[in-house]
Amino acid sequence: MLCTRAAARLATGLTTTLQLRQHTSTLYNKHHVAAAAAKAIQQCRLCSTGVVDKTTKQQTTTAEDGSILKRVLTKVGFAPNTKARLKVTSHLLYESVADKINYVAFFRDFQLPNTFNSWFLVTELHVWLLLMRSMAEGSETGEDGRFLRNCIVEAMWGDVNTRAKKLGANNPSRTRQQIETLSEQFQAALIAYDEGIMSDDRVLACALWRRFFEMECDNYAQIERLVKYVRMQTVMLDSLTREQFIVKPKIAWHDLDKCKIDA
Repeated sequence: MLCTRAAARLATGLTTTLQLRQHTSTLYNKHHVAAAAAKAIQQCRLCSTGVVDKTTKQQTTTAEDGSILKRVLTKVGFAPNTKARLKVTSHLLYESVADKINYVAFFRDFQLPNTFNSWFLVTELHVWLLLMRSMAEGSETGEDGRFLRNCIVEAMWGDVNTRAKKLGANNPSRTRQQIETLSEQFQAALIAYDEGIMSDDRVLACALWRRFFEMECDNYAQIERLVKYVRMQTVMLDSLTREQFIVKPKIAWHDLDKCKIDA
């Protein structure tokens, strides 16, 4: 009887031990599989991360290259908002006057002599229009408008000096005196024109009569026509966006021949 009980206990213990071993084996296998799966997932993640890191690295490198290129372009003056770019724009704007204005039409219709002084009077009027539009981009010191205005004036005087030297090559001292006189007259003309454009047509007509016609015009129709011409050009310039005026200058000056007044 005791042997039977001992045998039964032994069998029960062996069964329990076997079950424990099987359970342990199952847990081990599950743990091993989970660890293997985790390792595989980690490897997969590492592989994916490696691809993302490569792409991110490329993007970062591209961004850095772009930043470096932007800094280089800024230093050499090709960035859109640099002072150098505005200086280039100022010369393009001045060239729109010197190259596109029909000076012959002004000499003919307003009975101006074909002289250097008459050329300057026509140029001065259109440069003033550009200066007035430039100040709309910022009139304070350091702003684009004021800087652009100064550059346009500088471009004008560079052209004036070049032309004057060609005309007065035999007498440079007299040429310098004439340019100094024109400079003083130019400053006075800007003040008079500014006052006229901010007032009514009568004040503007008086400014044009004193400066452009040099107080020698008795034909009121001509003065009225020039007033209308100035107003038309002002409206045209005011309609230009910053892109059209500074970034990519597109100045389409109205033709004097198309500016008529009713008889």
